[in-house]
Amino acid sequence: MPQATGHLDIPKPRRLPRPSGHAKAMAAGVSLMALALLLYHSLAGGTLLVPNPYDSYLLQAQNWLAGRVSIANGQSYPWLELAIFDGKYYLSFPPVPSVLALPFAALDLAVGNLVQAGYALMLFSGVYLCFWQKEARPEECVFWAGFVSMGNGVFWLSCNGGVWFQAQLLNLCFAVWGIFFWLRRQYPAAFLLLALAVGCRPFTAMLAAGLYLPVLVRHLQQRRFGRAAAFSLPPLLVAAALGGYNLARFGSVFEFGHSYLPEFMRAANGQFSAVYFWQNLKNILRPVTLNAALDLEFALFDGFLFFAANPLFFVWFLAMLQKVRQKCFAPVDGALLAGFLISLAALCFHRTMGGWQFGARYTLDLLPWALLFFLGSAGRRPGLLAGWLAAAGILFNLYGAAYMLGH
Repeated sequence: MPQATGHLDIPKPRRLPRPSGHAKAMAAGVSLMALALLLYHSLAGGTLLVPNPYDSYLLQAQNWLAGRVSIANGQSYPWLELAIFDGKYYLSFPPVPSVLALPFAALDLAVGNLVQAGYALMLFSGVYLCFWQKEARPEECVFWAGFVSMGNGVFWLSCNGGVWFQAQLLNLCFAVWGIFFWLRRQYPAAFLLLALAVGCRPFTAMLAAGLYLPVLVRHLQQRRFGRAAAFSLPPLLVAAALGGYNLARFGSVFEFGHSYLPEFMRAANGQFSAVYFWQNLKNILRPVTLNAALDLEFALFDGFLFFAANPLFFVWFLAMLQKVRQKCFAPVDGALLAGFLISLAALCFHRTMGGWQFGARYTLDLLPWALLFFLGSAGRRPGLLAGWLAAAGILFNLYGAAYMLGH
């Protein structure tokens, strides 16, 4: 089982290590994932270029180009999660994915499924580059990129360009690429990307703060105020833009619109409440079982056993236990675990854990915490158990993506 050394950063900014087969390995991995996505959409009936009826981000971009922040004729889209405020309809999700949808809206291209596949390939590439930056061998880089992108519920997200899935996949893309530039100490780019991740999934703010604050403190202690300002400005501008957009629509810098969804307005306890916590936690711990016919049985709403669908977490937990037994559990390991647990607890205060899904969709937002741990052990060959779990995860999630076509 891989172990973390406790050192995530690199000594100084530098170029990527020499290729030594990396370019070919990365191209091979990306092309195989592209093939998997092509086969899925062929199995679905040729849906790669079909407009996705749940592509709310494209709809928002089209309305922006028409000079509106609200959604015109919002009552005509009852299947979308649109907020209703002062008689107008609004997209109830953070807007960063809509910014990326602007070129497609301008060209009148409704290709959300294809765009989502592109995001998936960007995620694979970002994970690969993170491990390459840490001087891992090509086969190790492919292993972790494939494990993250195909051995977890991420693969099912990659197959559907609906609003919920775009947000989560883009969040992971921005977070992983932010970590890549953070490893290279290119902090303006790193913190810009992490801020954009928050503009997809707000709870990623915990991860962004965990990477930003130590860097800020170090620079302030060294009186490098100019550099601190240089890497602080991009995320501050993103935060100001997000807050200003919220203020213009809902009168609050922190309100993206979910509070005005009819679903949450009808709920006695609103969108977030402590009364949801234990039920949500139980939902993501529900087992996958076999019935008398040896058919798999699992819940399709609000999640099931999260480390069954996302075995990267299981490998992480086993690696941490091994470090505890070997008495080499470092403070950084504890910090990563704490960040994961706090973020997981925050998710459990939400009214649902993601509705209809395969796996435990919300917990995918927490994959970067595990990724940071394994980046600390880059260069160590993954063990047999980690390899088996990665392969099992890929098989299970390919099965899951196909299964959801019929459900």
